Amino acid sequence: MNKNYIKPLLYIAGAVEILVGLLHFFMMNFVLQSRGFSSLSSIESEFVALIVYCVGILLIAFGLLTFYFGKNSEKLVQGLYYYLFIKIILWGSRVVLEIIYPVNIQMFFIEPFTKVVFPGLIIEFLLFLFIFIKVKKKNLKEFEIKMI
Repeated sequence: MNKNYIKPLLYIAGAVEILVGLLHFFMMNFVLQSRGFSSLSSIESEFVALIVYCVGILLIAFGLLTFYFGKNSEKLVQGLYYYLFIKIILWGSRVVLEIIYPVNIQMFFIEPFTKVVFPGLIIEFLLFLFIFIKVKKKNLKEFEIKMI
């Protein structure tokens, strides 16, 4: 595995995921003050909070896994390959969902928040796609060398 850029890219992608996960824990103050959400009942507000916090926890967990794979990328090439494939599906699906259901509320003093979310989602998707392609090419080259 090429140490020059695969590991740093994995660390960057993981850091972004952890940062976004942490931001989810501050998001509820903004969400509940926005149009529409401020009129929710307490039960509905708690349900929205549960979902937002769970997404935050998952993003932090995925970010930590990305760090783990970055640190051990030479030893875990096969696992890294499948992990990156799953991440492409995850972030690609999130891009599609943002197109269908854009975040059209004010959050962190930005309205509509999709102006920040959408470019970030595309960057994260492309980052994992790029790493996936590089890991796949590296695996194919190593396999060809072993076959000779």
